[in-house]
Amino acid sequence: MLDHDFENNLDTSELLWDKEGISSLLTCGSLCNSNPSCRSFFYHPSLKKCMGSQSYKRGLPSGQSVQQGWNYYTKSQQCDGDYIFNKTIGLCFKIHLDTKPYFEAMDACEAEGAKLIIIRNDAEFEQVRNALKDIGYLTSPFNGLRKTISNGIATWKWWNDQIPPPLDWAPLQPDNFLWNEYCGNFMSFFGLFPYQFNDINCDLPSSFVCQKNI
Repeated sequence: MLDHDFENNLDTSELLWDKEGISSLLTCGSLCNSNPSCRSFFYHPSLKKCMGSQSYKRGLPSGQSVQQGWNYYTKSQQCDGDYIFNKTIGLCFKIHLDTKPYFEAMDACEAEGAKLIIIRNDAEFEQVRNALKDIGYLTSPFNGLRKTISNGIATWKWWNDQIPPPLDWAPLQPDNFLWNEYCGNFMSFFGLFPYQFNDINCDLPSSFVCQKNI
């Protein structure tokens, strides 16, 4: 049952569906992206409910928390397939739950016209991390971070050779465990580390996040 304030501000005549048992934001976004009439959607991760709308809600930015756990997202025609558009950061991204080694994950993103995600600022990090939290804490996906060694000095860069801003590393990371961790991921470890940055073996199959800039 929607809380009273939220229900009063929502034109239910514009709803395309109100579904329960939707396990992730990714699934909710896919429902909207696959429906030509859908323009925006609401998702409640705790209730696992998804509502699709045939209109945009004026004054509500994508990714906005609207009331007691409900979040609002907009669909962009520039996001293909089941990529989710986040208007706040102007980014289309997709969380792949299938697992691949790092460079195979990069190839999978490129096959979709995308790249492994890079984080340019705190706003992007928070929006992407919130999307990851919506699917739970059972995955630690690759991002576009790589470590290079020059003259014995290790430097972390994105795949495009840009130096990242200061990163929210998990405690004691990066640790180069077994001297073989040259790629980056968002570590969850069942919620102990809320998708903080971590170094990982590039050959270890992991989930991954692809991005499309628009």
